[in-house]
Amino acid sequence: MNVTFYGAVREVTGSMHLVTTENDRILMDCGLFQGRRKQSAEKNANLPFDPQIITNVILSHAHIDHSGRIPMLTKGGFSGRIICTRATAAACGYLLPDSAHIQESDSDYLNYKTLRTVLSQIKPSKRQKMGIDINTRQIKKLFKKNRHNLDADIIDKLIDKLRLEKVQPLYTRTEAAEALENFDGYPYRHPIAIGKSATCTMYDAGHILGSAMSLLKINKNGKSYTLLHTGDIGRFNNPILHDPCLHFREEDRGEVTIHGERARWIIYSFYDPEIGDMMVLEYILVKGKRAYIISGDSPIASFYHFNEIFIRSARSFRFE
Repeated sequence: MNVTFYGAVREVTGSMHLVTTENDRILMDCGLFQGRRKQSAEKNANLPFDPQIITNVILSHAHIDHSGRIPMLTKGGFSGRIICTRATAAACGYLLPDSAHIQESDSDYLNYKTLRTVLSQIKPSKRQKMGIDINTRQIKKLFKKNRHNLDADIIDKLIDKLRLEKVQPLYTRTEAAEALENFDGYPYRHPIAIGKSATCTMYDAGHILGSAMSLLKINKNGKSYTLLHTGDIGRFNNPILHDPCLHFREEDRGEVTIHGERARWIIYSFYDPEIGDMMVLEYILVKGKRAYIISGDSPIASFYHFNEIFIRSARSFRFE
């Protein structure tokens, strides 16, 4: 069994982790990298694997930095199921189409800027020969339906006519709607078969409505392996949401850890800019053990001192 970290590693966005076994390839989250436009475009343009090889996806919660590339997954041929809580499935019904709308709007605006710049640099006489008989003042008006909306059809036609490079959205609203057909919502504490040799049980993470920690049990050659992906963990004593779960089903108790419970294998999503290099954290918790840590973002990181949490947790581990 292998775990490959494709996102939210030494950074706090674009969560994406692939668990590979002999029979299954389970993707934990499929998030959009969010940052400066150029950097985001480079990181989000392509998935780092063939979507068709993925068995199923386990989604921790609906935030776009955890769910935002799911439409790219289904667009690329993924035919499995997206496992999440019912609330997360419902929230994605709003967030993913909205994300697609932003992708389309950004693409239209960038194409508009490209076209406006190119046409402004072409002499009027040459524009007439090209069949684009407008003056510089008319260029802006031509490409807008009204004050706030661009005319994407006209922009696309002229970009094709001038053979300019067109910016495409990562996915459209139609593709986002198609991705939603792959979602399956489940209750907390309900074991779910996610592959030939793997099951998943979700526990409340207390981060947003429907957020979940996902406990995987994977069987290999008669041995059982346990992996807990926390996603983002919320604050305690929140007046709206439940506290992050600290009590697991009897069958799972002693298999995982959150600040005191026994652990075999846990993925805990934290990042501290003062540490910077997560190898320091891995050395504290992993040396000679089967516990692996990846970086990520969590409000709980601002609640407690980062090092103290993990040093305290490491001392409380009991490995078998």
